[in-house]
Amino acid sequence: MNRRLRWLLAALWLGGLAGVGLIGAPVAFATVPEKMLAAAVASKGFYLMAIASIVLGVAITVLERWRGPTARMDADQLLPLAGVFFAVLGEFGVVPHLLQAAVTHSPQAGLWHGLASLVYALQALCVAAYVWRLPGRAD
Repeated sequence: MNRRLRWLLAALWLGGLAGVGLIGAPVAFATVPEKMLAAAVASKGFYLMAIASIVLGVAITVLERWRGPTARMDADQLLPLAGVFFAVLGEFGVVPHLLQAAVTHSPQAGLWHGLASLVYALQALCVAAYVWRLPGRAD
């Protein structure tokens, strides 16, 4: 039961990341004519996904520790925590700079956007690696 719950939470997390990053944000920019309004819509989606990522990642980590606490953390505990780290880093470390650069039309807006995309992709990679590892291991 615990493994299925962890897999379900991780699948929801990965699906949410894909839904917001690959569908939600592109659709916002494709349908909302004003670029800054489209950015606000996309930003809200990314913010909600960051909050969901924190909740899901912490829940998975707690379930991993409940599965069998060990003296040291293994990859199955570190991958969800790394995903939470990248969610926090992206939303509360990188995105404020991105938004400020976009509002002021700074030439560094592209740099911040690339960094935000990289951090988001690293989060998704951590979650995907966790989902990939989960079915093949013994609990």
